[in-house]
Amino acid sequence: IAPFQKILEEKLPSQKIIDAAESFGGRPIVASDLAAKAGVSISQARKDLTVLATLTRGDIAVSNDGDLIYTFPRDIGSVIASTSAKYRALSTWNDKLKEPLFYATKVGFGVALLASLVAIYSTIFFIGSSSSSDRDDRDDRRGYGGGGGGMPMGFGGFWGPSPFDFFYYRPYYSRYYYSPAYDTGGRRRDPDEMGFLESVFSYVFGDGNPNGDVEERRLGLAAEMIRMNGGAVTAEQLAPFVDEAPAPLDADGRLGEERAYVDEAFVLPIVTQLDGEPQVTEDGDIVYTFPELMTTSTSKGTSSVSREDMARIQREGRILQKAGLEKDAPSSTIKTLLTMNRISTRGALSRSDLIDILADVLPGDDDGDSYQDVDDPTILVEREHKFSLASGLQTVLAGALGVVNLGGALYLGNLLGQYALYGVRLPSYMGLVQQFFPLLLGYAVLFNLIPLARNFWIQKENAKIQQRNETRLKWRNLLENGAGNVKRKLTAARKFGSKMKRLGTGSRDVIFDTSKDFAEVERVKESNDLDAFDEKLRSSSSSSSSSWE
Repeated sequence: IAPFQKILEEKLPSQKIIDAAESFGGRPIVASDLAAKAGVSISQARKDLTVLATLTRGDIAVSNDGDLIYTFPRDIGSVIASTSAKYRALSTWNDKLKEPLFYATKVGFGVALLASLVAIYSTIFFIGSSSSSDRDDRDDRRGYGGGGGGMPMGFGGFWGPSPFDFFYYRPYYSRYYYSPAYDTGGRRRDPDEMGFLESVFSYVFGDGNPNGDVEERRLGLAAEMIRMNGGAVTAEQLAPFVDEAPAPLDADGRLGEERAYVDEAFVLPIVTQLDGEPQVTEDGDIVYTFPELMTTSTSKGTSSVSREDMARIQREGRILQKAGLEKDAPSSTIKTLLTMNRISTRGALSRSDLIDILADVLPGDDDGDSYQDVDDPTILVEREHKFSLASGLQTVLAGALGVVNLGGALYLGNLLGQYALYGVRLPSYMGLVQQFFPLLLGYAVLFNLIPLARNFWIQKENAKIQQRNETRLKWRNLLENGAGNVKRKLTAARKFGSKMKRLGTGSRDVIFDTSKDFAEVERVKESNDLDAFDEKLRSSSSSSSSSWE
């Protein structure tokens, strides 16, 4: 038991953390870089870096100010897999088992609908056929055509048209399937397009939360914005990334005017997670500084990247990922992909031109974002929930079959109820359906009830999402207008800003490094101390000579 307990208790960073660390390509990493890249808190980034260093036997360096600088192998995932049985098991589950099992579950749910339809309507058909045969036999014996006595069964007479007739003469799903590679018009299909059996599951349960990564996006965007503003920002600058911010309107409903009082508690979650510190200006305003975020191990800072360039880089990365490429895929790879799919690249003079061509041929997301591109780094935009990602035809078809299944279940329940009234047990196959009919009825009811309830919930949630997106957009517009006391606070925040402190770019700022021998570290430290002493002597002598003159 002890080995299994050890495996279960082993702590592993999330896959998002591992991917973010691998994106540095073996270059040094500090906690603030990982937090900004992966969209996690500073404290969580410190913990994950420590775990990664333990699992990969990475190197740790200590700066003069006590900052920890981590260096990992390029293939972090492979190294962890060689040392952690738990990671290997999770990787096998996520890469090889999870998707096939989930796909089988979705397809199985669609098969269950078809099986329910077959069970219900075949039983109705057999009961109706046996009832008609009994009536025909009695009619032959009695010598007249009108059925007398017995239970009124079958598809005609008192019961009216059977829903089985509707289903039998209109086999919806028989017209749906076509070539897996091309549709009937010869156009290549989207590989992510949903089959009918999957669409049944999507119709009932939906396709997951489109904002499952909203917290990571929130912290990542806020961290980049803070770094671009020198590590000092105001509540108004953080408002486009939070959820509970009040609308920036005065008593008359005008945008951009001064407000008598604004409760800034809505920024505390971001400030706390990114190790921010409130500072009071001479005018009594509050400015939030983030000294930890202004520490980096990279040679290029984010402050040199404009808002437009940041939005363009993120948009291009999203397009490339959607096409199955890496975010930093070179022009040759993009051009090869377009050429293999017989897409003309004529007129494309740069990498951005190739990505624009790729964006035109990729199917649209249709996320329903009416406010802003979700990749805009100046604002957090939540995606609205969609009832289903299946096509309109598939959704209507799944819903229609669900209604037909419920109608058949109610009809069959009436028939079986009459048999139960007389204490009759149906034989063989019909008896099995009679035994499990409560399950069939429950399935049919829930199949229609769950989407109905989910539709009301989606409308309610989307209204909240729209309200939050509109509020964030108003705060973003307020910042662009710079009216009232906002301009004064932004000016004060710039005074608290600082330059990015880069670690690991030279040997002088590192006092200890596990990748080097201790004697070598001591020699470097002694040499740095002597250089610093000589520098002080030179500055002292120069000041003495100037005072003598």
